[in-house]
Amino acid sequence: MHATGPEPRPPSTRGSRAARPVRRVLAIGGGGFLMESAPSPVDALLLELAGRGRPRVCFLPTPSGDLLEHIEAFYRAFGPRSCELSHLAFFRRPGAGSVALAGFAQHLAAQDAIYVGGGNTRSALAVWREWGADTALRRAYRAGVLLAGMSAGAMCWFEAGLTDSYWGAGYQPLRCLGLLPGGCGVHHRSEPGRRERLLAAVEAGTVPASVAIDDHAAVLYEDEVRARTFSWADGAGAVSISLQAGRIEEVPHECQRIGAGG
Repeated sequence: MHATGPEPRPPSTRGSRAARPVRRVLAIGGGGFLMESAPSPVDALLLELAGRGRPRVCFLPTPSGDLLEHIEAFYRAFGPRSCELSHLAFFRRPGAGSVALAGFAQHLAAQDAIYVGGGNTRSALAVWREWGADTALRRAYRAGVLLAGMSAGAMCWFEAGLTDSYWGAGYQPLRCLGLLPGGCGVHHRSEPGRRERLLAAVEAGTVPASVAIDDHAAVLYEDEVRARTFSWADGAGAVSISLQAGRIEEVPHECQRIGAGG
């Protein structure tokens, strides 16, 4: 179910001198509406963090090439909830819920949350830089819009990531948007080989000290500082990986359980 016309927005302190907005990113290692068949606790968390009774949420499926299945999954997951939905697609003709490419920066700045889907991180960054969406996302971030995303949509916010977006060339370092310091690894212990490759890359200095996030786990940053780590499956979590005195150090995060039994 797609959202209808927007409702009036109540007065906000976003961008005002009285209260500087908190800059926030929710980085999801894997899971949510793009990976889970049942309603996911992290989708509910996104709306809670958006901070309004009827938040405005815009989906950017750029990493998947605006895959129709991803767009439809977004509306199925959030359509029954109390929120105003839209999506920004660079590869598709305008349809129900889509944002006009002319003036999309203003639309992004007016959202309560922006969610980036999974797919090819390198390709998404190239498209955003060509269209100026990277600049629009930075402005929205500084204005207090919650930025979120899963897999590629988590990695993109950091200085760098270790990605398989080069198809066939193995895992390679990638320069990302740089809103958050350091690097990011996703699907960390959930896909074979990812942990070992990330540890080797940090040790070799090809990627900076990184946060590594499992499937069914997410890390919330506030003003570029890690605030909380969430999980919604047994054994899922995140670790901080760095090189200390020439040796790799892995520091597990304390996790807040969300969902059933959370």
